[in-house]
This record gives sequence, C-alpha cells and structure tokens, in this order.
Amino acid sequence: KPIYEIDTYDLRCYLALYKERNKVSNRTLDGLRRCFSSFFSWLSAEGLTGRNPCAAIAQIKYTKTVKKPFSGPELEKLRAACVTIRNRALLEFLYATGCRVSEVVQLNLSDVDFRTGEITVLGKGDKERVVYLTDVAAMYLQDYIRTRTDKNPCLFAWDRTPYNRLSKSAIESIMRKLGAVAEVANVHPHRYRRTLATNLLDKGAAIQDVAAILGHEDLKTTQIYCTISQRNVKSSYQKYAA
Repeated sequence: KPIYEIDTYDLRCYLALYKERNKVSNRTLDGLRRCFSSFFSWLSAEGLTGRNPCAAIAQIKYTKTVKKPFSGPELEKLRAACVTIRNRALLEFLYATGCRVSEVVQLNLSDVDFRTGEITVLGKGDKERVVYLTDVAAMYLQDYIRTRTDKNPCLFAWDRTPYNRLSKSAIESIMRKLGAVAEVANVHPHRYRRTLATNLLDKGAAIQDVAAILGHEDLKTTQIYCTISQRNVKSSYQKYAA
C-alpha cells in the first residue's frame, strides 16, 4: 500500500502477525509500535499523510522486570576471571566510568588525563561530558598501556596483530566470555553502567550528579537504570515511620 493509505487496522494486523511469526516479547512489540508512531507522526508533520494511524493503538502492556546490577561478589568473580591485563583494565574502566560501549570504542589514549583522572567522552547526540577514573581503574589502565607495543592511538586494542581498535561486538564478546568463566549470568557492558549508577545512589550521590556522569538529560532515564537498595528503603522506613 502507499504510505498515505495505511490505516490503523493495517498496523494492528502487522503487529499481531509479527508477534506470532517472530515469537517476540510484548516489550519488543511495544518498541516496534513506538517506532511506527514516531515515523507516522513525522510523516503527518511533513504533510505526507493525514491522521497518524498509530495514534489509536494503545501501549502494549508487558511485565516490567527489574534489571539488576552486578552484586559485589559477582564483580569480584568477574575480576578473578580476567587472565589478561587488558581485560582487567577494560572491566575496571567500564565500571568506573559508566561509559556506553559505543563511547569506549571511540576513545583514544590521548583522551585520558591520568593527572586529573578525567576523560572527555563524546556521547549520544555528539554531546561531550566528563567521566572519571577510580584509582584502581587508573592503575590497571596504566599497567595495560605499558604492556602495549602497537602504535594504534585507540584506548583498547586487540592483543594480536594488526592490533586494531576493539569494536563494540568485540567488547561484548569479551564480557560474555568473562561471564562464562566466572559463572555469572547476563554479563554485558551496559550492566556495568547500571551497576555504577546504582552503587553511586546507594552511597548517597545526588541523582543529578549520577545523571551527569551517565550523560542523561532526563532524570527519569537515570531512575530506570538504578535499583533501589531494599536495605536503604528499610532504613528510611525505620527512621521516619511513626
């Protein structure tokens, strides 16, 4: 059908068939619905269609599960599973900075200021922000850099010729393998980001500061990343409840 002839029934039918054929979750299906809604809203704003046919399709309900950060023991198991200095430096860097894996891929050695422990990263929307290294992360990163003999300017490289820059998929693969060795489930770079955010809030950091570190403009996005410690909830209850 031409785009301007697509109606609400067509979209509902497509979503139903997509779910049946691809066996996707309702969360994934609702993401697809939101993509359609944005696309048809743009078409309508540009005058290429009339009414947005997706406007009448309600949000698809799904069970909201809490995406858990790494626990302390899980982090220690992952650290113990690192057999190369590069992998240990990469793990500590992901946790200390809370960077997106796409941001880590772009970084060069020259971007790191070990004197101040600061790194300027280019995030979503080409927006710069400053992230920080812990003393431990800085130590392992410096140890890793000293072992390198290549001339690649990238921050993290392959440990064999031609020593190319680590890609997003390579970093994800390294983390999955560490998880398998450490017997820790669901290990991926983004989970370190969630863990940092949760731990910072758990120790009393202001949510505005956590949002700045993660590169979030909306505090609601930061709240999604963070798991509230039930220990803190119980402590607050005991402190303030009558």
